[in-house]
Amino acid sequence: MNKFFYDALLAHPAAVNESYTEHLFAASRFGIRLLLMAGACFVHALVPCLFTRKASDMLHTLHDDMYTHRAAQLGDEEPHQADIQHR
Repeated sequence: MNKFFYDALLAHPAAVNESYTEHLFAASRFGIRLLLMAGACFVHALVPCLFTRKASDMLHTLHDDMYTHRAAQLGDEEPHQADIQHR
């Protein structure tokens, strides 16, 4: 049972060099930012002159924070495989 809880709750945060709590707050911040981006997209869909670049600018910043900053924090020099596949 302990292995299940470790795998479910602690393995991934440990893999990215964070505690469970640090990962909880970091992932929550990313989630809130994604919700704000979604809101900007919906407002833009209704009124095209509003938020013409806001969501894409926020997405670029989020990407930098998520991959570039985290890769530097972990000492990674190579881009993540997911980055290579999505380019």
